Amino acid sequence: MRVLLATLGTLGDVHPFIALALGMQARGHVPVFAGAEAVRGIAERHGIEFHPIRPDGAQLIADTGMDEGAIARAIAVDFDFIINRVLVPYAEVTLADLKPVVANADLVLASSFSIHARIAAQAAGVPLASALLQPITLLSAEDPPVLTRGETLLVTLRRWFGAGAVRPLLRAAERRYAAGLRPFATMREAAGAPPFAGNELLAGPLAVDCAIGLWSPPFAPAPGDAPSSFRQTGFVFYDGGFAGQGLSDALQRFLEAGPPPLVFTLGSMAVYAEDGFYAASVEAARRLGRRAVLLVGEDLLAQHRHLGTDTVLIEGYAPHSQLFPRAAAVIGHGGIGTTGQAIRAGVPQLVCPIFGDQFDNAARIVRAGLGMALPKRRYTGRRAATAISRLLADSAIAGRARRAGAAIRAEDGVDQALDALGLGPIGC
Repeated sequence: MRVLLATLGTLGDVHPFIALALGMQARGHVPVFAGAEAVRGIAERHGIEFHPIRPDGAQLIADTGMDEGAIARAIAVDFDFIINRVLVPYAEVTLADLKPVVANADLVLASSFSIHARIAAQAAGVPLASALLQPITLLSAEDPPVLTRGETLLVTLRRWFGAGAVRPLLRAAERRYAAGLRPFATMREAAGAPPFAGNELLAGPLAVDCAIGLWSPPFAPAPGDAPSSFRQTGFVFYDGGFAGQGLSDALQRFLEAGPPPLVFTLGSMAVYAEDGFYAASVEAARRLGRRAVLLVGEDLLAQHRHLGTDTVLIEGYAPHSQLFPRAAAVIGHGGIGTTGQAIRAGVPQLVCPIFGDQFDNAARIVRAGLGMALPKRRYTGRRAATAISRLLADSAIAGRARRAGAAIRAEDGVDQALDALGLGPIGC
């Protein structure tokens, strides 16, 4: 079968789709990756057919007049930026890019933000599925999300008054963002796709033939009110990034030269809005007398190189699957890709959420007893050192992290996801 995988976003959004594409290849199917031009190198390295869709990062920078840091900060403080400056302005060109490749597909697998792919598939009558990367996408009243900046109102209401008190607020949240998505209703009509009465971004990913949840039960079990289209299949991992597959020689030597270091990372986008995170991390490591590895992004190596010492190594990127198991702890932003890799590595986490689903992911790590949380807006060298010291001293967290890691390493999330999709008539 010819399967179109459509996604836009950071490496945390891209890597799961690459993992699924490789699984499809192994089963004799033909995956086609539709994404930003920057992903072409990853796809073509594995012989995956690639189809570019707009916008990409360079176009956003040119059109907005903002650099990567300004865009990352805008997304961090204003969810409407994604809708009003990314999704809607490019809706027509994105749909135009997708139409020809969707028309030749036997199945379309779209990410939550791929509204355009859903419209194109429904207009062409092609079977449609969604890949959900994090629990917040379910908008569950039984297991309510923790929202931006860590508000726990919905969780508290669920605990005190039950799921019935939460549902109206979730529906209100859907309506709140629906207004900005109205252009997609016009696009649906023009494309010949059936109308959709719900929120295209929040409810749309679940209004499909099959929605696969690519996270594992030790992190967050499926809630009782998950829709009938939903199947939880477990984390899927790919770790090639934009560079080679292995650890650099410098990193390998550093790891072999002493005890396991602390690893500090902000993923592939939040590095552009780090705002002192790495300097504070070096201070925290110094206060604790610990070795540290800072993953600062390939583009920003020169900017952060001065932070390196004999006990602090500055790296742009390193495969998480190879580095995290050799860490004393992972201190990260709570992106789902980084979070899943740290769970699989079996090491404690300090999650420092910045925006979006990261607050919900942080709350779930704490709830599962796999780590602690310290929002990045409160992150200083002193506070980080205190939190990391407590984290490393907690033997219960260390034990649960080891057991969760072993459970996830025993899973085969890719096979479970492909089985749920059926790779033919949708099997959900």
